[in-house]
Amino acid sequence: MRRKQLYIPIITILATILTLLVLLGISTVRNLHRDRVRMEDSLFREGLMVLRSLEASFRSGMGGIRQRGNNIQWLISQVSDLTDIRYVALLDEKGTVIAHSDDAMVGTTYPGMNRLRNLIEQGEPQWWFAADGPFIVAKRFQPLRPSPMGMGDMHGSMHSMMGGWSATYPAVLPDKTYAVVGLDTTLFQQARKDDIRHALLMGLILFVLGSAGLYVIVLVQNYAIVNRTLDTMTTYATNVVEHMPDGLISVDADGGIVTVNNRAREIFGLKAGTIADERRELKEKLSTFAKPLFKSLRKERTILERKVKYASDEGESIPLSVSAAKLISDAGEDLGTVFILRDLREIKELQEKVNRSERLAALGSLAAGVAHEIRNPLSSIKGFAQFFLKKNPPGSTDHKYSEVMIQEVERLDRVISNLLDYAKPKEPVKEKASFDDIIHRSIALIKDDAKSKKVEFAVEIEEGIPTVRVDRDQVTQVLLNIELNGLDAMQQGGRLAIRCFMGQEGKSIIVEIEDMGHGIPPKELPRIFDPFYTTKKTGTGLGLAIAHRIVENHGGTLSVKSTSGLGTTFRIVLPRSSRS
Repeated sequence: MRRKQLYIPIITILATILTLLVLLGISTVRNLHRDRVRMEDSLFREGLMVLRSLEASFRSGMGGIRQRGNNIQWLISQVSDLTDIRYVALLDEKGTVIAHSDDAMVGTTYPGMNRLRNLIEQGEPQWWFAADGPFIVAKRFQPLRPSPMGMGDMHGSMHSMMGGWSATYPAVLPDKTYAVVGLDTTLFQQARKDDIRHALLMGLILFVLGSAGLYVIVLVQNYAIVNRTLDTMTTYATNVVEHMPDGLISVDADGGIVTVNNRAREIFGLKAGTIADERRELKEKLSTFAKPLFKSLRKERTILERKVKYASDEGESIPLSVSAAKLISDAGEDLGTVFILRDLREIKELQEKVNRSERLAALGSLAAGVAHEIRNPLSSIKGFAQFFLKKNPPGSTDHKYSEVMIQEVERLDRVISNLLDYAKPKEPVKEKASFDDIIHRSIALIKDDAKSKKVEFAVEIEEGIPTVRVDRDQVTQVLLNIELNGLDAMQQGGRLAIRCFMGQEGKSIIVEIEDMGHGIPPKELPRIFDPFYTTKKTGTGLGLAIAHRIVENHGGTLSVKSTSGLGTTFRIVLPRSSRS
């Protein structure tokens, strides 16, 4: 649609030019027609005037004509010598030339006899253009006809004046004589040609101006299209660069920073306020690890996936995979270098998770085999301990030892049960459940323990959280394991905060459990979900490992954030499966 709009002015200009040319043509034709009508009228009047003058001259020379008939030829010759008159002729009604300005034409038949018949039949003066160019005016030659003013009196005077002349007149000319005058139209034709030439010149000027305007508009529009295309390509390329998942940095031949995208800013933690300061800061940070890369690029044009480490301002060693290429112009000129930076921290985390999963899977399988081998002897030990407990009287040393043996066997059996649960977790039996109910149910189970340790609960549950399909018992176990760890971390009392809210775009449900305990040292955090790992003096180290496995089986994630001396926050993210 946008492309069509660009061509509307061109069509408008073309239509305007064509319209003006058509109007100019119509105007020229009308002017030529008007000039022709005026010319014909003027020539017709001029021809009538000449013929009437001939009639008047004939009357004034009637005496001479009566004496010498050849005076008619002389008179016509005199009249034809006037300006713009080609010839004058007198004809009889048969078309025979009686007198002519050209003596050779006397006695011949007039060539325009077909036009002359209209005059003979109608009696009105006639005019036409002859084939050889002159404008012909013809009328009946009546030298004795009275003039329009004072016709009656003048006719009587003339009749008395002439006396017997009228009697001799028929002997000089036939009764029906016709006068024809041919007028020269050279000036009129020249003026007509000048008008046509002027019209053609104006049309040519208009066409040239229109073509020039059209050419200018096409140039302007092409320039606008090229600019718009370049702007679109620039915007597209900029968006691609800015939204790349990898960092991109380009430097010129002198090592100055030309381009840097958002991901590169995040990797290097750029915080400069202006572009100049940002590029200066980036150049300094890039030089900390890029010098060997520049040296390699002098020998080869590309570098692929070279591993380097960058020390951030916070002291963190960031692993990077760097690819680089020299930018060379068509003329072989060095334009600079482009770097593609990939942050390997996420990849290393994923690799660690995979390795951890494989390690834990192997450990779980081993533990399951060992548990089966241990549980059978435990049953025998527990049976003998119960036998000695019944045989020895209460209060005796043997009775007390028997009780201790039974308690320790049961504790070991619980450890084995937890180990089997971790090694071969049960498939979750999912049903619609409310997190409000699950959270309050877990709190109710540890309420007495919390009260004894002077721990208060702060529960915040967002309104409108829908029910989801989960295994109610397993999710409750996850919350209990984390909440019990929080209670153990707050021996001097405190507050256990439980928050539940919707995730981004409502696609998940998040539960956060925050305690005010002593926290977990940073070096211990990577191992917090490993089986048998615990920071407590008592415990099996399987509670958080089982909780982590349950959350994974529900398609969610369990993460931890802790600050030594300030407390620990566990974050459970479960996908939202369905609405109630």
